[in-house]
This record gives sequence, C-alpha cells and structure tokens, in this order.
Amino acid sequence: MPNPVERSQLTRFYVAVAVFSTAFGIMSPAVPLYAKLSLNANDWELGMLGAVMAIPYVIGSILFGRVSDRLGRKPLLAGGLALYFLVIWAYFSSSDIFVFGVLRCLEGIAFSSIWPSAEAFVADRSGGGGLDRQVGLYSVAWSAGYTAGPFLMGAVLSVSSLVHAFILASILILFGLLAILTIRMPKGEPEPDPVEGDGRPRGVSGLAYIMIIWGFAMLTYYFLLPPYAVSVGVAASVAGYIVGSASGMRTLSFMLYGRFLRRNSVGLGMILLLVSALIGWAFPGLFGFFAMAILFGSALGLLYAYALARMLELPSKGAGAGIFEAAIGFGQFLGPVTMGYVGFLFGSGSTFLALSVVAAASLPIAIRVGKNK
Repeated sequence: MPNPVERSQLTRFYVAVAVFSTAFGIMSPAVPLYAKLSLNANDWELGMLGAVMAIPYVIGSILFGRVSDRLGRKPLLAGGLALYFLVIWAYFSSSDIFVFGVLRCLEGIAFSSIWPSAEAFVADRSGGGGLDRQVGLYSVAWSAGYTAGPFLMGAVLSVSSLVHAFILASILILFGLLAILTIRMPKGEPEPDPVEGDGRPRGVSGLAYIMIIWGFAMLTYYFLLPPYAVSVGVAASVAGYIVGSASGMRTLSFMLYGRFLRRNSVGLGMILLLVSALIGWAFPGLFGFFAMAILFGSALGLLYAYALARMLELPSKGAGAGIFEAAIGFGQFLGPVTMGYVGFLFGSGSTFLALSVVAAASLPIAIRVGKNK
C-alpha cells in the first residue's frame, strides 16, 4: 500500500484530475452544441466531428503510453494539458467547420498524451496491491469532473453563451496544469510489453473489445444526444443537465464498484447499455432522456472500472494504459461516424436503436470476458 507521502501525492493528483476533467466535461456537450448552433452542422457532420478526434487518439495513446514508461508521466500530462488549453481558445474563435475538424484532431492528440499517463501513474502508486481501490478512486475523480462539467455548462448557458463556457473550461485546465506541475512523479524504469512468456496477450483482446464498445457508445451519446435533445424541444441548458446526470451515475457506479459490483460488472454493464439505448429510442423526451442517462451512466462506470483494473495488471503500466485508451479511441472513431450516418439517413432517434443492437451483439462477449477473471 502507498505510504503517507505517496497517499498525499495521490490525493493531490486526484484533485488535479477532477479539476481538468471538469473542463473536459464542459467541453463534451459544448463542442457539438457550438457546431450545431453556430456552424449549422447536420447529423453527418456532427458524427464526422466526433470521429476525427479518435484517429490521432488511437495512434497517440499507444505511442505516448510507451513513451511515458521511459520519460515519465509528468511531461506528457503537462504537455497534453497545455495543448488542450490552446485548443479551447481556438474553438470559439473558429467559424469554419473544417478548422473545427482540425481542432478536434489536436484535441485527440492532447487526450492521448493525458489519459494513458494519468492511468499509468495510478498503477505506479498502487504499491503492488490495492489496484482495484486505486482505480476506483481515480475513476471517481475524473468522472466527478465530467459530472460537474455539463452542469456548469448548463448553468453558464442559462445566463450567458457557449463562448463563456469555453473560457471557464480554459481556466480550469490552467488550474489543473499548475496542480500537476506541483506533484512529484519520479520517472520509472521501462517495463516489458504486456504479454505472457509465450508471446500471447493476457486477456488483452477481450478487454480491448469491451473498451471499443465503451468508446463507441460513450462518444455517440455525448456527441449526438445533446443536439438531438435540442431538436426535439429540450433547452440547450437542460441537455447539459441530462449529460451531467449520466456522468453522475457513472461516478456512483465507480464508488460501488470495488465493494459490490466487481465480479458481475461487465455483463451487467452491457445489459444496462442495451436497455438505456432502447429507452432513448422509445421515449424521445425529457423523461426518457433522463431515464436513459441514469442507466447509460451506470453502464459506462461498470464497464470502464473492470477493464481498466485488469489492463493495469499487465507488466508494462504505460503500454497497458495505452492499449486501453487506444481501444477507447477506436470505438470513439467508429461510434459517431457510423451512428451519425445512421441518424442522417433514418432520423436522429434511430441512432439509439442501432446502439441497442450493438450492445445486444456484444453481450455474449462481455459475459465471457467477465468469466476470464
């Protein structure tokens, strides 16, 4: 277990993660809303904007995960946050959808530098034990930020504009960056690749598939639901509260994961994802969207916590975290671009019916992954 000094460092790290994740939570619904309201983007264009971020994210996560094993976690965390700060300011000064797409690519590079390094640092400080607990605390930290962010965006929109929401996000990123710079993150020794002695990945393929579906569903929801909700008469500020509710339930599931839900979390998470998508399709209104948010957020939490804890048990922490995030990124590419096209062809509501089919097809795989623990 970590000693008192390491626990203090971890606590400060979790606070920093919560702060900059709040900025990410503001930007998640703010970016597609800005594209919809200011650039008049349609469902297909929104899907493309959601997907282009994932291309550099997939490549960057694998690269930066390995680099962090050699250079340390702090340089990549700080560099990613600095880049994201610049991207935010460029967003609200852009009036061209192509430039918006370029900024989304830069956002993907920033995320690919931040998340594998953050996850590997948590594994570095696990002390050889208690990884489920540390993953739970870390997950609560980032998810709490993603919960508060959409609510803050909604509050800002109720009195001002999306530009002011972007400015608030940039301030939070700056505070998060300064906090990271004060945390001691010693550079570790390079570790072996995450394989067994015979060269076969230890459960990586099943875990990677689960996180592909996680990324597919997550970015489909966060990027396409807010514009859809606005199109059926929900106020933009309330759309932020709906997304925030999903993030809140994800945070709650992280809190419960270690004590009650770990063993059956993968199968249960996929079932909740299936049911939530059906609700979003069948009840396109305020009640249906909030009900969907509750189940959807719970599903995200259960799937993520289980997969991350297992992936960080691999020998190379940075490489394992990189594979984990690359799988998410690949799903984030597939989700918005395919679901956005489905919405463009058949109407926005059909997106969630299609998502339920994806979840149903993935349920047998999720159950099998859960039995491999």
